[in-house]
Amino acid sequence: MAKHLLTVFGATGNQGGGVIKTFLGNPTLSSQFSLRAITRNTSSDKAKALASQGVDLAVGDLNDLESLKEAIKGSYAVFAVTNYWETMSSPKEIQQGKNIADACIATSVKHVVWSALPNVTELTGGKLKAVEHFDGKSEVARYMDSIKKQTGMITTFFMPAFYASNFKTMTRSSPYVNDGVPTLTLPWDLEKTQVPIFNPSKDGGPFVAGIVSYPDPAELDGKWIQAVGEWKTPAEIVAEMSEVIGREIKFNSVPEDVYQGFLPENIAKELTENMVLVRDYSYYGVGTEKQQAESNKVLEPLGFTAGTFKEYVKEDGPWEF
Repeated sequence: MAKHLLTVFGATGNQGGGVIKTFLGNPTLSSQFSLRAITRNTSSDKAKALASQGVDLAVGDLNDLESLKEAIKGSYAVFAVTNYWETMSSPKEIQQGKNIADACIATSVKHVVWSALPNVTELTGGKLKAVEHFDGKSEVARYMDSIKKQTGMITTFFMPAFYASNFKTMTRSSPYVNDGVPTLTLPWDLEKTQVPIFNPSKDGGPFVAGIVSYPDPAELDGKWIQAVGEWKTPAEIVAEMSEVIGREIKFNSVPEDVYQGFLPENIAKELTENMVLVRDYSYYGVGTEKQQAESNKVLEPLGFTAGTFKEYVKEDGPWEF
């Protein structure tokens, strides 16, 4: 039986790289899917490493619709992701996402998995309006759904949670308390805030693989999947960091305005509102931590499980402060 072709954007980065790793490492998936990696530079070391494992390489420019059509041609499924932080321009990221969508329609792709996020402005009733890197991805998802009518294309929206790697970065850059103990400082509640944690190398691949290989993909059309390894409170996060690292890590809750003052001016408001989204709206919406089992159904057919935060801490050493 001929293999389905899965084309992966961001194949040399966190999300796409995790997807390719999962497919290459699973015999069932390898027997069903061939892989193509979209890259800007087929001569890079990472691209060459993928090619050595049997991954087809294709050059694609997110700003050039015709190049995307050529790169995607022949694909059964596409995993698509864009990087807001490259340009820090929501209009540019939205256009890139729309270019991918248009290319998928033009080349008759059957299933698109879009790395999306909630529309924060709508989710919060306009209380949080500055989280552009969420809202833009949501707008692309809406566009995909609007243009696929009568084409038969399936769209599923994969929503990566709060990156586990942020906790190392934020603890290192966070102000220390007076006794010099490394401290994670955020505008969160120690015991009440529910944080969805995502490890791209462990969690992204299983969720995407579960989506594109789902027994009846049509059941996932228009579905929004919460890609979460574990939900943890700040108290649990610092406790597990301390246990694995063997050094005390504290949590310091600060008001929003104080936290915003720690950040570079050009991203201060956006990132502060992002943290408020986690604190007051559980990232995906109030109470969504209680709905995680519904998203985890895509993991079940192939027996996948999401990674744990403790596993991430163990594997991402050394944790030096």
